[in-house]
Order: sequence, then structure tokens, then C-alpha cells
Amino acid sequence: MTTAVQSSPRTFGRGDAVLGLAARGSALCILGMLAALALVLLAAALPSIRTFGVGFLLSTDWRPNEIVGAGLDAAGNEVEVVSPPSFGGLAVIYGTVVSSALALVVAVPLSLGAALFLVRVAPRLRLAGVLSFLVEFLAAIPSIAFGIWGLFVLAPFLQHVVEPGLKSLLGDVPGLGWLFTGTLNIAGEVVTRPIPLTGRDMLCGGLILAIMVLPIITAVSRDVLRAVPRMQIEGTLALGATWWQSCAAMLRYGRAGLFGAIMLGLARAAGETMAVTMVIGNNNQIEPSPFAPAQTMSSLLANEFAEASDGLHRAALLEVALILLVMSLAINILARSLIVGGGPRAAAAH
Repeated sequence: MTTAVQSSPRTFGRGDAVLGLAARGSALCILGMLAALALVLLAAALPSIRTFGVGFLLSTDWRPNEIVGAGLDAAGNEVEVVSPPSFGGLAVIYGTVVSSALALVVAVPLSLGAALFLVRVAPRLRLAGVLSFLVEFLAAIPSIAFGIWGLFVLAPFLQHVVEPGLKSLLGDVPGLGWLFTGTLNIAGEVVTRPIPLTGRDMLCGGLILAIMVLPIITAVSRDVLRAVPRMQIEGTLALGATWWQSCAAMLRYGRAGLFGAIMLGLARAAGETMAVTMVIGNNNQIEPSPFAPAQTMSSLLANEFAEASDGLHRAALLEVALILLVMSLAINILARSLIVGGGPRAAAAH
């Protein structure tokens, strides 16, 4: 005969209080670290914010060094003219946005197709567990490995096969010349020149990012589609829908969660550093062609922060880091609110 061990309500109350304090303290600690990071970046970036203001977001000029030239004073005498360093973040913001958009254009259709396969087809073939493990394993590969593969495999393939083929196919099509030509400002004169096809460009960076965000979007989309009620699928089939139409109904039902998965992938793409630094070309410019080298906010920080001086150059780099932090935080908040607070049932109600 066993006797149940009973604890007094006072013991349970004390344990609940301790656990509650620990949980609240952990949450406040995380928020405190995030606030401290934002404040440190803001304080370090203040010299750049004071110097350039809103113009930092609108300027493409990034010149860490002074330029010494000759000029004439009011009396017509030749004097030495010194142009101070100038910084603007528009080019790297453009590179971050465009490379992330290219990644989503490639990754989203593949991810949604893979998620549908894992939910609707793979269980019948007893492949769901194996394929889900492989997708999650792909997310665990270090970014430097993707960068090395992109540098030594993908970039040469683009340089010697894909980009010359596209140029021979589309180069003479009216209205598409901008894909293979760029502009250069020489002594105040704008010169049009062919873009050298090196393979280390915006296209390569976007493809590497697409491979890296694909497992994230696929895993979250799989969980969202699994949460769709079975009655929803069977109801569409009972009304005469084809297999593809029932899949489209699943996607519509879970559209809020799927959009949140895409936003999580976007946040990963925007913040990726080493892989994209190795393949994007690292040229601080704005060119509409995907075959031109570019630079992202993360790659700029990786390339220049170690050699930056303690003055305005470092403050400008830290302002770029602050912009990246705010952008990533906003994207993650939006994604989490859609996945957690706006799940499939909420999406279907609209």
C-alpha cells in the first residue's frame, strides 16, 4: 500500500512565485540586452548621424579618405582644396534589399513546393521523416561553407556558362541592354561601358542567399501546412476540387503563417554576412543589372570595420549596423506576429 506524498499549498505557492520571477527575469534580461545593443550602436553612430543626418540614407558616396586637389581662390590664385571624407548608406541598403529580393524570388516557390510535398506526398511514400531531417540539416550548414562553394563552384559556373549564354540570348533584345551595360562617371562625364561578367555579382549573391533561406522557409511552411485542419482538405475534395486545387486551398488557408515564414527567410537573407561577402563582388555602387557587383550592409561591415579609424569612418559603419539591426528587428517582429498571432485559422477568417 502506497501513500501519496502531499505538499502543502504554501510550498507550491513559493515554487510558483520563484518560477514566475525567473521567467520574467529571463524575458527582461533578453529585452535589456537588445536595448543595450541598440543604445551602444546609437551612441557610437552619433557623430555620423550629426554630420550627415537624413542625407546618409540618400547618398551613395562612400569615401573614407580625404581628397586633395587644386583649385582657384577668389583672386584667381591656385590653392590646395581638401575634400573631407563623405559617407552614405544608400548603395549598401540597395544591395541588401535587392539581393534579399532575388533570394526570395528563387527560394519561395521552391520552399512552398517542398513544403507541400512533405505534407501531402511524402507521408504516403514514407519519406517525410528523412526529407524533413535533410531540410533541417541544410539549415545547420555554416555560412562559410556556402560561401566557399559559391566562390569556387557557383561563381565560375555563372561566369563561363550562364551569364555569357544570357548575354548572347538577350544582349541584342531592345530594352534589355541595361542588363549588360553600366554607367561610369569620368571627370563629370557619364560613360556607358559593358559590365564585365565575373560571376561575382548581385545574381550570385542572391542565389547563395536563396539556398541559405530555403530550409528556413520550407521548415516553417511545412509546420503551417500541417496545422491546416484535415476537414478543410477533405471538404475541398468533396466539393469536386482537384489535387492541385486542394493544395491551393491549403495555401490560402495558411497564408498568414506562410507570409511569416517568408519574412523570417527575408530577415536571414538581409543579415547574412560571410557567404554573401565572398560572392557579391563588394563594389559600393547602385547598378540595376543583376550581373554587376554590389555590396550589402553586412558585407560592408565585414570588409571595412577592422581597418576603420576611430573617427567618422567607424561611426558611419556603426550607423549602417544600427540600420541593419532596426531592419532585421522590424522584419522579425512582423514575421513572428503573423506566425504566432495570425495563424492559419486567423488567415482563413478574412
